[in-house]
Amino acid sequence: MRLETSRFGEIDLDEDRIYHFEHGIPGFEPFKRFMLIEVAEHAPFAYLQSLDDGKLAFIVTNPFEFVGNYEFDLPESVTNELQLASEEEVDVRVIVSIHGELEQATANLIAPIVLNAKKRLGKQIILTAAPYTTRHRLFVPADAE
Repeated sequence: MRLETSRFGEIDLDEDRIYHFEHGIPGFEPFKRFMLIEVAEHAPFAYLQSLDDGKLAFIVTNPFEFVGNYEFDLPESVTNELQLASEEEVDVRVIVSIHGELEQATANLIAPIVLNAKKRLGKQIILTAAPYTTRHRLFVPADAE
């Protein structure tokens, strides 16, 4: 099966990379199926491409590659909803916003996307009592070090 996308043109759907979001992503609730697309030249960034709307794709990244002390407790309700049996099944991504130049990119650390890599389930959660922001700079300017 193939999908026409605005970012990648026509793509083949890879069942091993398709995730079901039972409630969608906040603000995009009607869209339930997404494919995680990793492009080697764009690493450490990837794309969460909607399979319900070829025009909708989010740039995502693994937050632990940028924020070494990033951590949060996963609510039991989320663990149950995503049918997580072990930590090895968990893949965490955050949505990235690029404002002009890549060096200005920010990540939403308040609302990580939690994926069950084994069962292909996903959910964006909102951290309520976390010391993070929705616009965490990914790249620290050299003069700020």
